[in-house]
Amino acid sequence: MSLKSVVTGARLCVAPLRQAAAARLSTSARHGVSYSPVPKPLQGKMKLFQTDNGLPVHVRGGPLDKMLYAITAVVCTVGLIECFHVYYVLSYTAKKD
Repeated sequence: MSLKSVVTGARLCVAPLRQAAAARLSTSARHGVSYSPVPKPLQGKMKLFQTDNGLPVHVRGGPLDKMLYAITAVVCTVGLIECFHVYYVLSYTAKKD
């Protein structure tokens, strides 16, 4: 028997053992984890945002969410316009006399 065949045989035997050990470690690690309870106000918000009521997520919070969404859209639009304005100014500089 050559050394190469012995090494190949050992690798074939060790690979399933490594996979089994990794599976045992990953499942046993989950059992020891304990999480703190979710506060009541957060539970209410979770129910509100996870129910399927036909509204997009960004407006489920009511009028405040609608206002914040509108302000964000306006700020992004103004920023995009200003970005193109800067490109225009940098591309077409004023002629020097």
